[in-house]
Amino acid sequence: VQEAGEKLMDVSNLGVPEIEQRLKALNLAWAELKQLAATRGQKLDESLVYQQFLAKVEEEEAWISEKQQLLSVEDYGDTMAAVQGLLKKHDVFETDFTAHGERCRDICEYGTKLVADGNHHADNINQRCQQLQTKLDNLSSLASRRKAKLKDNSAYLQFWIADKETHVRSEEFGRDLSTVQTLLTKQDTFDAGLHAFEHEGIQNITTLKDHLIESNHDQSAAILKRHADVIDRWQKLLGDSDSRKQHLLR
Repeated sequence: VQEAGEKLMDVSNLGVPEIEQRLKALNLAWAELKQLAATRGQKLDESLVYQQFLAKVEEEEAWISEKQQLLSVEDYGDTMAAVQGLLKKHDVFETDFTAHGERCRDICEYGTKLVADGNHHADNINQRCQQLQTKLDNLSSLASRRKAKLKDNSAYLQFWIADKETHVRSEEFGRDLSTVQTLLTKQDTFDAGLHAFEHEGIQNITTLKDHLIESNHDQSAAILKRHADVIDRWQKLLGDSDSRKQHLLR
């Protein structure tokens, strides 16, 4: 069209101003169309990387949601062995959490780069990064609370000791040789249980107490007091159990 217009003006002066005006308008329209096409192409490219960014964010959010449900379960173990098993599972989670935390950081750094590059989804990118970080922080807090409850075995130990205290306070010492022998057999079984629990429970909580104190835990004073309370009740339980056995042997 440009060439045809120029040839037309070369062979005739008729309508030259109008032809020039129309050619100029055509060139402007063509330049505008090319600019629009380039802009649309750029936005399509930006939308593609934005969708890729969203896919990564949603993958991490799905993982966070799954772990939130698991960490919200009110199961802290009803035996020391169960508690230790749950703590080991929690250690595995913490390793996994570290890896996903690094992924989330990489994703947000990528999002920051997209914003810096002028991606037209900048507002949404910033919002999703903030939401992802908030969800990750909430999961971290939930995990910390669960681990603290798992490690707070003193409450379970207090319950266990209280249950055993009922036995040693019994006023039943047998009315004849047969019942006394039966009670002595039960007492031996009871003492064996105490011995096993001393290794399973008391030593574990003492080791945990030492570890927390050595790490300068901010609740060190409370930890020492709770541990001392447990040990006091434990020592009294041992003494009462021995007294009961001696009474049965008389």
